[in-house]
Amino acid sequence: MGSKRLWLVVSALLGLGSSLFAQTNVSYSDIVGYQKISVPVGLSTAGFPLLNPDLAKTAVVSVSSNSVTLSGQSNVGLLLSSAEPYYLEVYGGSLKGDRFDVDTAATIIAANGTVVLNSSSPNNTFPVASISTNLNGVTVALRKHVTLEQIQQSSSSSFIGNNTASSADQIQLFNSQSRTYTPYFLRGDGVTWRQVGQTALANKTSVPPGTGVFLMKRGAITEIVSVGTVRQNDFAMPMVTGLQLRAPAFPLEITPLNLGGAVTNGWTANNSASSADQIQVFNPTSRAYESYFLRADGNWRKVGSSTNFSGPITTSDRAFFINRRGATDNNYIVLNPVPNAP
Repeated sequence: MGSKRLWLVVSALLGLGSSLFAQTNVSYSDIVGYQKISVPVGLSTAGFPLLNPDLAKTAVVSVSSNSVTLSGQSNVGLLLSSAEPYYLEVYGGSLKGDRFDVDTAATIIAANGTVVLNSSSPNNTFPVASISTNLNGVTVALRKHVTLEQIQQSSSSSFIGNNTASSADQIQLFNSQSRTYTPYFLRGDGVTWRQVGQTALANKTSVPPGTGVFLMKRGAITEIVSVGTVRQNDFAMPMVTGLQLRAPAFPLEITPLNLGGAVTNGWTANNSASSADQIQVFNPTSRAYESYFLRADGNWRKVGSSTNFSGPITTSDRAFFINRRGATDNNYIVLNPVPNAP
């Protein structure tokens, strides 16, 4: 694999405001915060940049095949629940910013200081088979994924359940490989989530970091209160050719600049919007997309406008599409913008 390319987020947390998070001494403590995501009736998007608490944050002692041994841990499985999905995030070395899904069942069975990785997970940002000694001595964090059930439980009012999917509230995930949506709906018991057309329980379906969702509310405007810590680490954001539904990795407004939207960063520029890389934001009021494209002179414009654009295109609690014309870039990294991070 080639070396990681680092794209700097050119933004500071000063503009977040006191309503976003309560900050302790960032030299020694995590930055803890919350976001209120307004969910209107109908279709809208959401993103969840705040993190579930670290279950462990420590150095890797050794790597063997698809498992890593953690310093100071005698039984990692005791930290896990068999029903929940988890991942490791790397905090240093050549894989800084990468993430690997955990094989929860195998880790619990191992009952020792190792974390068994799920080598086949599409959420992995680097091939597990290639990690070799890249993680030796490097700090990693173990934490739970955000899940469909967690999103529902964070709502200020009840989601609407119905045994008919078309009458129930839905959370829709987008598959960048197949270019299709996978809709999940809340059953009439108000508890059970299922994928449309399937009967298996889907409550623990994960929404991986940096992944956006569409929310379909059938009635009753609500707020989702997202609570967690602010990421203080670089973030791997692999790019595929074509559409990918993204969400902020940090609680910052999204601009073309802080996504690294420049030719020097591998983006495609063209004076024709249909041939240029685009960032597309769904407007729930008009139920249409507002699209921005990279021009040949390096400036961004909103499609249909003749004025250069550099401001925010959406807030940190919303998802957005990136439409890439060029080749897949598995080594895309967004640098940590949080000041005084360890």
